[in-house]
Amino acid sequence: MGRRLWLLLLLAATARGVSGQACTNTVLVSFYDQLTTDEIQTLKSDDVQVRMSGSDLPVLSLSRDFNNRLLILLETEGAAKSDKLSDLVDTVIRQARTAPDGKPVAFGIFSQKAIFTKGFFPDEKKRTAAINDVAEEASSLGKRVGLWDALYEAVAQFGPHQPGDTVLLIGDPYDDISHHSAGDVEKAFLSTGTRFFMMRRAHASRVDRDFSWSQHELEKSSLDRLTQETGGLLSEYVPSLIRFAWAGYLMKVEEPQGMNHPRKWKVQFRGPAVRTHRKTNFYYPALLPPCGSRAATPDTEADDGKHNQDRPEGIVSKK
Repeated sequence: MGRRLWLLLLLAATARGVSGQACTNTVLVSFYDQLTTDEIQTLKSDDVQVRMSGSDLPVLSLSRDFNNRLLILLETEGAAKSDKLSDLVDTVIRQARTAPDGKPVAFGIFSQKAIFTKGFFPDEKKRTAAINDVAEEASSLGKRVGLWDALYEAVAQFGPHQPGDTVLLIGDPYDDISHHSAGDVEKAFLSTGTRFFMMRRAHASRVDRDFSWSQHELEKSSLDRLTQETGGLLSEYVPSLIRFAWAGYLMKVEEPQGMNHPRKWKVQFRGPAVRTHRKTNFYYPALLPPCGSRAATPDTEADDGKHNQDRPEGIVSKK
């Protein structure tokens, strides 16, 4: 009995040790110079400090050697009746077709319903053919706007999560028919670690249709918060800003033992980088999820909002 008890205690101690070991998480982070609005591309892991609950987390690597997946989701409602919207839609479709060769890009359009390419295409010719097939369906997607349904479906297109997965929405902060809610969409993005980037079709925060009696503050605030929570950004439609979709570094961080839910964290510079890059915009998720689990639901409020607040030219804050 004594030997058996000793063996059980040894196994239990070993199990506790394994479960309590620190693990490594990989997160996409981006840094922009506030003065030039250019991405900072020369950083090394020694230039970055990660803090959580008053302690440093080891930064194991900081790499620009990655090829993240991008899904471009375009609202086409109203384009048939507006030359301005029609031109914008045509421009976005051209951008999606001619994204840099080798970049895995998927494409979707939506009005009342949404339709997507079947997969992500790094090859420009195959991507162009797939996008053309989707674009031809624009007139059959209905006359209302299912924004939340389209975003919910967009996240599902990625399948198993990969660090850097990004959805770029080009549309208006407006929904009048979705079965999913803003909360459903928020949970989908946060539980999968997908970054959200939005460019508005309409000028500033206005949208047409029923704007005279409803300002759609829920949509505006929900979309703005989602960019903050996922490390993305919100802007007017500026064609050159699509570069943000591929911007950043994959940062490997060693998480503390016993971390079992998303927690607040802070990314900042240290050493000479503090002086070299005194005015910098930081873009990273507000909460760091526990590694190995992308199904956790955050149970704390977002970070204090100091990161992601100052935005490159063309990027607007919530009105």
